Amino acid sequence: MTAGPPTVYKLVSDTSGIGYAGIYDVTTGILTVSQLLDLEANYEMTAGTFGGGAPRFSIGDTTNNANNEAYIYGGTPTGGGGFTDPNAGSGALNGTGNYADLSSADLRVEVNGFGGINQPNTYITWAQFVAEAGSTDIGFISLDLDGGFTGTQQMLVDNFTVNGTVVSDRASAVPEPSAVILLFTMIALVAGKSYLRLRRAA
Repeated sequence: MTAGPPTVYKLVSDTSGIGYAGIYDVTTGILTVSQLLDLEANYEMTAGTFGGGAPRFSIGDTTNNANNEAYIYGGTPTGGGGFTDPNAGSGALNGTGNYADLSSADLRVEVNGFGGINQPNTYITWAQFVAEAGSTDIGFISLDLDGGFTGTQQMLVDNFTVNGTVVSDRASAVPEPSAVILLFTMIALVAGKSYLRLRRAA
């Protein structure tokens, strides 16, 4: 396939409709947490701001249990589970930086059942996550925007990248005209995940 300009996706989360959006990538082959060395994207918040647990990367294990995930929250950690947009008002797509960075001291990972580890509302570094769950296989990785219950969130995304592969440029990404992005036929899984997060946030 000839390389071209990156595809820019518009993600919207609000109180209408299903209220969430995301880009979903099913892992093929074997990928463990310790083998995940690069996790990043470019983004621009065009409405709303970071909050309600979004935006974030979500990593699921291979148990097919929607509860077994780890969340890697975007933005600058402010302590106590809060995160702010370091590029608010920039008017341009900006890189998140690599969130799978073993040298990062950022407390941005929350483990909710991933690999049998359940530490809700506890935030650890990527290196600590690798130390706890490094040998666990990854079933999927998604980039999620579902904090719209706190106020409308709208975000542009491109170059969602996993280990050097740009997920959001592959044929698996299917934008819908309503500006809500659903990928594959995993609606039930993502809807259940969103519902559980809303209940926990409430």
